[in-house]
Amino acid sequence: ACKIVDMTLKYGLSEYSGESVATIGAAAMIVQQDYKTVQRLMELALSIQDAIGRAKSSKTAYVAQLFGLAWTQPISKCLPALGDGYVVGMQMGDTAMGIWNLIHQRVTLPLVVGHPLDAVERDCSKVVAQAEDVAQQDQALAVRCLWQVMINLSDPSKSNGTRLEGEVLDIRVRESENTHDHRFLYFSEAMLLLIFSDYEEAAQRAIERGDYFSKSAPGGAT
Repeated sequence: ACKIVDMTLKYGLSEYSGESVATIGAAAMIVQQDYKTVQRLMELALSIQDAIGRAKSSKTAYVAQLFGLAWTQPISKCLPALGDGYVVGMQMGDTAMGIWNLIHQRVTLPLVVGHPLDAVERDCSKVVAQAEDVAQQDQALAVRCLWQVMINLSDPSKSNGTRLEGEVLDIRVRESENTHDHRFLYFSEAMLLLIFSDYEEAAQRAIERGDYFSKSAPGGAT
């Protein structure tokens, strides 16, 4: 990203300029929590994207909103932009980024800001169907994990709410398939353990997984 920004300053804009500036903004957010700089960089990234057109705009929207502007302005203001990122991504053939935009617009951010679980659950089924329809299986799995978490939280009759298993996902089956990245499984499992205050088991699972997260998503999932 830094090299592309340097080339942009020397030679002018390219289709990668917007997303590269947004990536640097995300780094400023993660490493320094420099909110003023993050705000400026993300606004710059989006203005560059407007100037260069729709190519790569789905990724720029995703990075700018999720890793920057969601921390510097009300999250509700990010949702329409993520929706636009979904639409553009699907239209431009960038279905992977399009679906990630949709997931955060319809599932993760609504969950974070406290939308009713039953409403978010209904959207989960729609998002999973759209992800699977364009063969984005990892995104579908990520949503299924959060969907099962919500089912566990909203069903008081469930005997063991900390188990990531039920009508939409069973962690034991998914682990045995070895066809997906297990980050989503393990993160959601840890979420349930912590919500239900089973800290000892959460710590034990973390020890068992060791450096899985740092290897599967360096700098991201750790």
